This record gives sequence, structure tokens and C-alpha cells, in this order.
Amino acid sequence: MQEPILIQQSDSTTLSDQTSLTGAASSSYESSYSSNSNMSEQVKNYNKLRRQGSRSSVLVEAGKKRINGTTESGMSSWVQHKKHFFILSSAGKPVWTRYGDESRISSLMGVIQAIISFFQDSGDTIKSINAGNHKFVFVHKEPLYYVAVSKTGESDVQLRDQLLYLHNQIISVLTSAQLTRIFEQRVNFDLRRLLGGTEVFLDSLATLFNKDHSFMLSALQVLRLNKSVREQVGSIISNGRVKDLLYAMIVANGRLVTLLRPRRHSLHPSDLHLLFNMLTGSTTFHTAESWTPLCLPKFNSKGFLHAYICYIAKDVSIVMISTDKDRFFELSEWKSSITETMKKKEVLDHITEASDQLYTTETVGAPGLLHFLYKSKIHVQFTCPGFTGPYIEDMNQKRLYKLYQHVYDRMHCRARPLKLYYHDSEQEIILGWITSSFELYVVFKHGTSKPNIISSANQLLRWIKKNEDSLFILDSPVF
Repeated sequence: MQEPILIQQSDSTTLSDQTSLTGAASSSYESSYSSNSNMSEQVKNYNKLRRQGSRSSVLVEAGKKRINGTTESGMSSWVQHKKHFFILSSAGKPVWTRYGDESRISSLMGVIQAIISFFQDSGDTIKSINAGNHKFVFVHKEPLYYVAVSKTGESDVQLRDQLLYLHNQIISVLTSAQLTRIFEQRVNFDLRRLLGGTEVFLDSLATLFNKDHSFMLSALQVLRLNKSVREQVGSIISNGRVKDLLYAMIVANGRLVTLLRPRRHSLHPSDLHLLFNMLTGSTTFHTAESWTPLCLPKFNSKGFLHAYICYIAKDVSIVMISTDKDRFFELSEWKSSITETMKKKEVLDHITEASDQLYTTETVGAPGLLHFLYKSKIHVQFTCPGFTGPYIEDMNQKRLYKLYQHVYDRMHCRARPLKLYYHDSEQEIILGWITSSFELYVVFKHGTSKPNIISSANQLLRWIKKNEDSLFILDSPVF
């Protein structure tokens, strides 16, 4: 099991000017829907379409056309998206779809199930289909099937990893044992009945795949915070620990501040990704203290833990995970004590300020540097600056994300993995560099010379080494 927080990192290697750079040129549905019996069926259908639109970008105009009497079902809207996900049962029952309405595409789910069954009947397993610009990727996790349809240029491996995250998100709600037992008893069971209200987490996860580097890097993003402040936070949450506590953590806007854990146990990054997705994927947790059963698939996919979640400031939450379902009130009292101490010592103000004002490439001072990703393989954590310059625009952010995906996939190709990769596109140049202790992806504007790229990359590494105690959690509080 990977441990996200371990020992300090060794000294970084530096690139030399003689290095050969080779590569390619080139609300829990939070809906206002009312079940008022006086509402007409057309208005009810319109409201339903609006709810689906909020989680799937289906245009409300499609709903208006239905109310006006047209037969448009919204199908022409969701097929325009560049990436789509489907989840269905082995019996062909729809479970979830990224866009549109599951009930309206049940016939399509039947076709998918028939394709999968055709190969299974031949003693084979279908993994992917390439059809022009579209790629179809299949993952079988009985009793469920997961399908990605994409024309984004992502590889089979990247899409398969995303489908596995969707599977683990469902397991986090039901556990693998419960899921198996349900379909053993009734193969035609409609799983949507149990997942009702949690689809928002699947929607949020599918959105994060296109903008959060955590999933691609399989690492945690840590909030940059002064070392002394982080140590203070760790010391505060270590005092007065409640019985049967397994983990306690402070999370700021999806970035880990500190984690209290057992000395001999850690949390797998993918489990924390699912947990952070729950925090940011729904506004429900922002409004009150929450006590919810939670399965962490990498920790134990067959059983539930119990998570206490409470936001103690804007975008700052405290999460406590216990093995005892009856510890809510003790954890609530402990949270109050922690919050009071953090406010008294002004630690909470430092966290909110750091969360609101992310560091930028200007802080590094490396000439020509536009953006970068740095992953510490030792700590299984990564850091990156906030968006500035051309990447303030959403369109450029999306292009940059796809560029990172391309370079990452090329360097981690199983057939021919690379340690160095240089990619020159029309808008920017990106250099990927992998060593035994880190992965680095640096972005420069188009036309930057290789000597300047090497010089700035080495300057960046020196800056990271100098500031690693604020960029990463080097010593996690344990008990």
C-alpha cells in the first residue's frame, strides 16, 4: 500500500546542458423539484430535465421544447459531448449516465450489454474499441459494467483508470460485499433505488477527471502552508483524541492541510480522492455537521467506517473517521474544542488565507516558466501553482490539462516508458522528467530555447527543495 506521508525527500537531481532532450514534435441533486400533485406532467418533466441539466449540462431549452409539444428527448444534446460514461448492471439495467437521462437510453444500455455478452459467450473479454475519432473502453466489475466513450485523445489506460474511480465511488456508498449480495439475490435489481441522491458524487468525479491532476498523478495535493503553522495544526488535532478514532484531517478547498493517523497505517491516495470528492461534490456538507457511513475501497472494500464531516470555515473542513457508529457526539465535542483552539491561536486564519491565495510561478522566479506539476514520489504528494498569464482563460486551462495528459501518458507507456520527454506544440513547450524520487512537468511559452528550459527547470527544483517543508507534509502526526 502506498503511504502518502513518509520520510523526507532526498536531494533533487539537476539537468545538465548536455542532457539529450528527445521526444515528439508536434446538490445531492439539490433540486427545487416539487411533487405537488397540481403540477402538470409536462411541467414535472421539464423540472426533471432541469435537474438532469444541472448535473449533466443538458440544455434547459430541450426541456422547453418538450413542454411545447415537440418530441426531442435531449439525445442530440448529450451526444455532442467529447466524453461520456455509462454504468449498467450485467443484466443490462441502467445505473448511471454522465449526460442525459438513464431511463431514456435504456435501449442503448441493452446494446452495450449485448456487445459485452457476445464476447463473454466466446470466452473473451472486450476491453476497447477504436472507431474513427471515438474510443470505447470497457471495465467489467461484476455485477456492474463501466463504459467510457471518448474523443478527447485520452489513452485506454487513462480512461480505464477513470472508470475504476467511478466503480470505487459506488463501492464507497454500498461496499463490494453489499453490492454482490444484492445482485446474487436479484439479478434484475434496479441499483438506482439505492444510489438515489448520491449520483451527484459520480457527476462531480467525472467533472474532476478533466481538471484535477490528482487522478492522473495518483497523488495528493497539499495546501502550501508555513511549516510552523502546519505543525501547530497537527499538534491541535492530536490533543484529546476520541476513542476508536482511525483518522482525522483538515482539508482546505480539496487540498490536504494535515492528517492524523495510526503509526502503522496510512490512507491510499485514491481513498482520499474519493473522500475529497464527497466534500466538494455536494453542498450538503457545508450546511451542518454530518455523520455518514463510508467505505474506503483500498482500506477495506467489504465494510463501512463512519465519517464525521463539518466545515469550520469557508472551504475548510474537518473530517474524522471512526470505527464506531456511536461516536458522533464525542467527535462533535472534540471538533468544537479543536476549532476553538485553532481560532484562539489564529491558525484557522492562516489556513483560509493560504487557501484563497495560491502561490504562482512568479513566486518561483524561474524565467519563462508558465506552469508546472511536481510530484514527490516518496511522499505521494504533488504541488502546482495557481493559474496566471494565458491560463486565466478557461479554454487555455483545458488545453494545458490535455497537454499534461498527453505527456504523462507518453512517459508512462508500458511498452516504452521514458525518463525525459520534450514536446513542442503551437502554443507552449512542455518538458517531462522522471527520476527515482520525483516527477516534473514544466511548461514554457513556444519558442523558448532548450538551454533556457534546462536552466529554469533546475532553478525550479532548487526552489522546491528550499520550500519543501511548506509544499509537502513531511512529518504527519501519528498515534
